Amino acid sequence: MVLKPFHNQKQKNMKKQLSIVALGIAMITSLSGFSQSLTNKSCLTDETAEIHFAEDPAARVRFEAIQTKLHEDMKINKMQANKAAAVVYTVPVVFHVLHAGGAENIPDATITNALAYVNRDYARTNPDASLTAVPFNTLYINSDIKFMLAHKDPSGNCTSGIVRHIDPVKMNWSQSSGNNSAYWSYTWDPTKYLNVYIVASIIPQGTVAGGGTIVGYTHLPGQYPSGDNQDAIVFVGNPYLSSDARSLSHEIGHWLSLPHIWGGTNAPAVACGNDGINDTPDTKGHLYNCPSSLSGNPCNGGGIDNVQNIMNYCSCPLNFTTDQTNAMRSTLATGGGSGRNNLWSAGNLTATDVNGTGICAPIAAFISSTNNYTVCSGGSLTMKDFSYNGTVTAWSWTGTNGANIASPVAAITSVTFPTVGQSVITLSVSNAQGSSTQSKTVTVLNGAAFISTVYATSFENPIAGGDTTKWRVVNPDGPVQWDVTSFAASTGSNSFYIEGPIDPPNQIDYLYMPTIDDTNPNDTVFTFKFAYARQSATQSDKFEVQGSKDCGGTWVTIVSLNAGQMASFSGGVTSSPFYPTASQWHLVNLYDYLLNGGSGLLGVPSMQIRFMFQEGSAGNGNRFYLDDINFSIYPVGVNELTRSIQLKLYPNPATSESFVKFTLNDAANVKVSVTDIAGKEVIPAISNNFSPGEQSISINKNNSLSKGIYFVNISLNGAKMCKKLIIQ
Repeated sequence: MVLKPFHNQKQKNMKKQLSIVALGIAMITSLSGFSQSLTNKSCLTDETAEIHFAEDPAARVRFEAIQTKLHEDMKINKMQANKAAAVVYTVPVVFHVLHAGGAENIPDATITNALAYVNRDYARTNPDASLTAVPFNTLYINSDIKFMLAHKDPSGNCTSGIVRHIDPVKMNWSQSSGNNSAYWSYTWDPTKYLNVYIVASIIPQGTVAGGGTIVGYTHLPGQYPSGDNQDAIVFVGNPYLSSDARSLSHEIGHWLSLPHIWGGTNAPAVACGNDGINDTPDTKGHLYNCPSSLSGNPCNGGGIDNVQNIMNYCSCPLNFTTDQTNAMRSTLATGGGSGRNNLWSAGNLTATDVNGTGICAPIAAFISSTNNYTVCSGGSLTMKDFSYNGTVTAWSWTGTNGANIASPVAAITSVTFPTVGQSVITLSVSNAQGSSTQSKTVTVLNGAAFISTVYATSFENPIAGGDTTKWRVVNPDGPVQWDVTSFAASTGSNSFYIEGPIDPPNQIDYLYMPTIDDTNPNDTVFTFKFAYARQSATQSDKFEVQGSKDCGGTWVTIVSLNAGQMASFSGGVTSSPFYPTASQWHLVNLYDYLLNGGSGLLGVPSMQIRFMFQEGSAGNGNRFYLDDINFSIYPVGVNELTRSIQLKLYPNPATSESFVKFTLNDAANVKVSVTDIAGKEVIPAISNNFSPGEQSISINKNNSLSKGIYFVNISLNGAKMCKKLIIQ
């Protein structure tokens, strides 16, 4: 959004006077005393406006008309604004803290201290105000705008003004999702409250012109209709409220109609710009550290620059100017179509109880240690109190379906779930003002393994029976799901697939395997095959294999492949419906990923595996196929024996012939056989009496083995050993 500057003659004269003053006194002011090293902090206010206007061109027309009216009102209200008995504009504020129990759940004290800092900025009582350079030190005035926590919520209930929402998704705020009004579901009526969302991070929709870390963004008056949920500020609380809150003062300046000092873009230090404010010099704006001098502004005839302005991006923000203050006061006086003029009305200040104590009963809230509520029978979860709104003086935990509460009157407790089914865990919290409760349902699943030794399927039987009885399809969000198809197969006639050509954008689908007992993963094979073609060179599909050791309570990613990787392994790029050839099926050795990826899933009695496919952001990609799931555990209880006879199999992997080598201290009967994953013997067994000394037996001398995984089984006087052989 480019704010239209209002270049009347008076404004031009003022800009010129600033230049003359600077040149006349030849001011060279050193800023080194209060500049600091800074990673550039950016706000997304301008990008967000442009995204909104692109989707709703009528909103731009409405907004620019409102901005014109606000500037006209500012001229009318300016003389009133500077009177000694100026109106004090008190704004009720509510902070919505979105969190999952981590550092993003910043303390109440951090928020109240930050709000106090903001109020000092707006009252010109901040301790560094005296460092504001001439002539801007005299232009920096008390705005008589005050921000106070609301102490009544929209229903008239007691509130501290700091509301906490356990929301692991929205706490990593997505600018693209933020274009949907439903995403702002926590907003209280913005004609009665200034809503500030405190989040863990802000993920921009595209490239940010100013670069750096995104700290926050908001919507200027009139960008949305009065009362719209999106009329709020989004701000990264940790760490940007922990020392000072100048970045929050910056975002509130936007909320009160101020653009950046170089104009309505997020591209500082690029080109001269005018913010439409009478007493701020034209400027390119600044990034990172403060310059050593205010003079030499190329946009102002070599004059001075208001580097220290709070609406700049420098590391020494100190001041607003008089006309910036007038613009903000005028916005509150008239509302500019946003309803902001109702915020400070006597009736609203009474309704929001800004002068109340904010001493309230607590609102119960708790989170499990995994932030999930699924567990294997016999397993446990740690429950932690995250109640808010009032100081908790007493806790009480209860549970149903046999749930065993370890510490029923503590803030944190472990809960064990012995019985399959659903257990309801309830937390009651109280203080002298009252009490409240919250309940959450924990799903307790049977963790008994279905697969324990050898398992193979190529999906020849229907999902409802046969070898796929324990397979599950979960389709959380759309018309396309994992399904059995006869379009293509690596083995037999069927495979599972995702019908990409009709899959909407960003859809996620899961295919769950039967539960696996991996308690003794000595010589394990775990493989599958996939085939995929990328619909275009920019298609952004994703495939992952995920695992859980707590019956789906938490999941870790074992394998993650993007569209480019999958296409290079398999079918390349084609816009035609994909029917893979035999050579386009790609073998994945999942056990190697489990062994080397640090997933923590090996050796667990109840391992769950699921296959996840996510359609790209463009939607309507090509097909993905999955086939030949093979899992085998060949326990080796004679590891000492294999070492003592120096048992080796090489080369491995091999392209043709391989050799079994071992050394005997005494004569022995040795039998060697080769089987595939299903246990079928693929090479005639060799059985001989061998003399002491080094021995060698050839495997696959005639290249009769096709590509795949095999087991070389060695029996030494009845003691069995096994080595995995990979033919490439």
